Amino acid sequence: MSVLGRIHDLSPETTKDRLLLFVLIYVTCYLTYWTGVVIYRITFHPLAKYPGPFLCRTSWLYQTYYEAFLSGRMLERLPALHQKYGPVVRINPGEVHIKDPSVFHQFTKDPIAYTLGVPNAISMLFDISEHKKRRETLNPSFSKRRILLLEDLMYEELEKVMSHAMPYIERKEPLPIQDAYYCFTADVISHFTFGKSIDLISQPNFSRERVEQLRSFTNSIWILIHFGFIHKIVSALPRRVAAFANEGYQMIFCEGLAQDAVRRHEHSDGKPKELGEETIFDRLLAGNNSKENEAEMSRRKQAPKMAAQQIADESVGLLMAGTETTATMLAYGTYYFMTVPEVQPKIMAELATVQRTESGRLPIQQIESLPYFTGFVKETLRFAHGVPGRLTRVVPRGGLYIPSINDYIPEGYVVGMSHMMIHNDPEIFEAPNEFRPERWIGEEGKQLDHWLLTFSKGSRNCLGMNLAYTEMHLMLANVFTRFDLSLIPGTHEDMIWLDRAIVRNRGNLQVMAKLKSVK
Repeated sequence: MSVLGRIHDLSPETTKDRLLLFVLIYVTCYLTYWTGVVIYRITFHPLAKYPGPFLCRTSWLYQTYYEAFLSGRMLERLPALHQKYGPVVRINPGEVHIKDPSVFHQFTKDPIAYTLGVPNAISMLFDISEHKKRRETLNPSFSKRRILLLEDLMYEELEKVMSHAMPYIERKEPLPIQDAYYCFTADVISHFTFGKSIDLISQPNFSRERVEQLRSFTNSIWILIHFGFIHKIVSALPRRVAAFANEGYQMIFCEGLAQDAVRRHEHSDGKPKELGEETIFDRLLAGNNSKENEAEMSRRKQAPKMAAQQIADESVGLLMAGTETTATMLAYGTYYFMTVPEVQPKIMAELATVQRTESGRLPIQQIESLPYFTGFVKETLRFAHGVPGRLTRVVPRGGLYIPSINDYIPEGYVVGMSHMMIHNDPEIFEAPNEFRPERWIGEEGKQLDHWLLTFSKGSRNCLGMNLAYTEMHLMLANVFTRFDLSLIPGTHEDMIWLDRAIVRNRGNLQVMAKLKSVK
């Protein structure tokens, strides 16, 4: 070919035509590929026979829109979807949501849905053997016996709350009681975990600004679930920059607490402590002092050695799990006490039977033995849910039989079930929309315990369940016996709950409080 011909071939017109041709081929291939994917997902996919909206069956757009962009409102859509499509609804190409409580206890954790930026925390561990080892390490710290030994610590922090509440009462100003609850649970779990309280209670206005910074993690929880790369970006940023991100602040704050706890542990030479003096980090770090190999440590049931990132993740997980959920449940317990008038005289009559100690304390073991008051705590947990939304699980080997449809879901796929839908199931809880503490009393109440899912069930249940129960009993009993409480305008709107993977109410509970004489 002549030189002039080659030049002609490279003319702008030819180059433009080739570019357009390339784009056309690319677009055609792209559309052909995705057309094939869509056809496969709605016809040949193992979950193709389960009904659901077209966007749910073919993509993650529907779920991502309602969860990530509408801040967790997928949960609101589920009842309508089940009403339209039946007990099993396909909500994305690889997952179905089930409305059949009989199969709730047959799943294992889905690793993808639980990667919330702290993959090394015990609540996020997917590997069964690794979870079992960590659980064996921490179980003694959260036993009922160990939690009862925290009574003095809890009362110390509780009295600080009462003292710092007095100026609001004297000035006749609304008491930010939910912030006070957050400070209480944070100071207790930080002292128990790290051996040193973060002392939020003592700060002005119950550490309002710090509390909002720590709570901000859950504001972005759905973004982190659907766009996990964001956590990796935040983790890679310089710490001063990362602190401006919602997730980054809590991560850096907890890393600092963990590093300080590690230094104190090393300074003490890792000497064993009595159960009543031992912190959670003492147990976690015990293996780091051992010179034995991993096999020997496992045989002797010693704590396995932990890397720095594992320690940091566990500190975030413990502080997050041990603070906000319990504080929110305390707020809802206070709200229900004020808004369900028939419970007040029954609770106060029971609490009046408790024999105070010489120092004026209500002994925790006596409080927890009160049937109606304990029923009130459980009904609060059922009504407010704790973790309301879709907890995803992987179908075990052999598939999962669903009685309501007389069919199997194939193994390896993801199923979701909502605690809220089980807690509101009229076949389990009579008149589920009515607040009835008495439903938990007696033998029938013991049977209902099987369906109280706030702390989950089985080997994956909440490690801090005993701590949360004790904190709720202790704090609510003391608030109810020390203060006369009343609502302020806007309270009902503030207590509308939101799904942030855990329950978050729309505002912060504030009350008008008057001091009553302790009899």
